[in-house]
Amino acid sequence: MAEETQYTANTGMQTISIANSALDGTGTLSNAIVTGASNGTIIKTVTIKAQGNTDQGVVRLFIFDGTNNKLASEIEIPAVTQSATDPAFEITIPVDYALKNGWSLKASTEKANTFNIIAEGQDWVYYTTSVRPESSKYTANTGMNTITYHNTSLTGSGTLNTDIWDIITAASNGTQIQSMTVKAILTGTTSTGMVRLFIYDGTNTKLLTEIQVDATTQSITAHSFSRRIDFGGKGFFLKSGWKIRATTQTDDDFNVIAEGLDLTYPA
Repeated sequence: MAEETQYTANTGMQTISIANSALDGTGTLSNAIVTGASNGTIIKTVTIKAQGNTDQGVVRLFIFDGTNNKLASEIEIPAVTQSATDPAFEITIPVDYALKNGWSLKASTEKANTFNIIAEGQDWVYYTTSVRPESSKYTANTGMNTITYHNTSLTGSGTLNTDIWDIITAASNGTQIQSMTVKAILTGTTSTGMVRLFIYDGTNTKLLTEIQVDATTQSITAHSFSRRIDFGGKGFFLKSGWKIRATTQTDDDFNVIAEGLDLTYPA
């Protein structure tokens, strides 16, 4: 961020208690825990705190774009008996995720236990009169899609929205892709295979990287396959108008979620 960046704390919280086993974003979810501000919101941490005893299960975090809920993460919950001398279950997860303007974080619980979900966030804006012309300004750009139908090609061939899908498009000065998350939403066992990420320049499609998918059995107490890549911790700068596309080797369903920051500069 630029030296002229101003931050405002954005703390969000909701309580969840209704059992929901769905991985596809249906069923009962919380209201928005935190919503991205005008330039975006950095979700620094998410705390899950039980209000009583817990059964072994899973709490799920979703990203909501105003229409669709996409599973982003699952947190395993152990069986814990709370007492006057034993605290109820709690965990704080470091996130550091830039959420796009108007998009929201939501949650659900596999078991009908009661949890408080608390997000520690920061909104950011820039000085309107004293920003240096060389200063970078960033706006969160979250992209996501669900990939479903097998595609074995390493050349990027396929039919858009049938066996190859757009995930994110770079803005006018380019977009720094901070991370990419691949999250299985199949109930049951995900097969061994591959998720592939491609760069598309408007004409040509080139394979960028492959994410190996391990056979993973999802259950009410075990989370589905998940993998996050951060391009060596430095992100990946994508040229204006270019896209990241994705395919899956098998017919298993995956959410692919991109965390990006668009670059602009003061006039």
